[in-house]
Amino acid sequence: MRITATLGAVVLFAAAGWAQNAAAPAGDICRIYFVKPKPGMDQQLEAGRKKHMQFHKSRNDSWTWSTYLVETGMNTGTYVTSTCGHQWADFDDWEKRLGQADTADANANMGPHQGEAWNSFYRYRADLSLGSPGQPLPLSAVYIYKLKFGKSDDFAAAVKKINDALQKANWPYKGAWLQLVNGGEAPMFVLVSERKGWADFAMPPKSLQQIVEEAYGKDQADALWKSVDACVAQAFSEAASYRPDLSYVPGK
Repeated sequence: MRITATLGAVVLFAAAGWAQNAAAPAGDICRIYFVKPKPGMDQQLEAGRKKHMQFHKSRNDSWTWSTYLVETGMNTGTYVTSTCGHQWADFDDWEKRLGQADTADANANMGPHQGEAWNSFYRYRADLSLGSPGQPLPLSAVYIYKLKFGKSDDFAAAVKKINDALQKANWPYKGAWLQLVNGGEAPMFVLVSERKGWADFAMPPKSLQQIVEEAYGKDQADALWKSVDACVAQAFSEAASYRPDLSYVPGK
């Protein structure tokens, strides 16, 4: 399977959490919630989400909750809400303070309108990412890589080599990598790159393949792509729009 085109296009809904979540202890763990509305209940679910974010505000929650709407792919119409920049122990503390009340409020305001729902934990891989997470932009390009068992280290090594070539070529897009650690089919890596608009989805004049070949030569570049292909069992992409009206930022 040839996946270099998607890898080069350069991610989750999660990356925006760090820049806004200054009140929380520094960490690399995200919890991400995915919710699909019942047929015809998009507006009702959004209204429920807005009410639920008011709950966070009323309790002076110190965590940022960023919400996105998936615009393309098989998960189109799914709402994704994340909180990032945490250590594992932070979730125990948060549950003690707000967990029971939060669940009750979410069930009351969103429960009647939501269909399928699930959540997972991801680790932000700073060693694989280009640039630091910043304020959320209107759109995000999301690329999900399901790997073959035992191939995580090989995949990470290949990404680092590709990143070296991109940095030398002044690649214009930042990319945040996350690795699934609990709550899904692993091993899985997600690349998230934010965009100002749909025009930013156009590729730069030089393709990723050209950049890597210029950095390493044709033989080494071909070997690098083969190593990536050998790691990946499945890859797919999505685009998502940031929904500030459905998000919560402390102090705003």
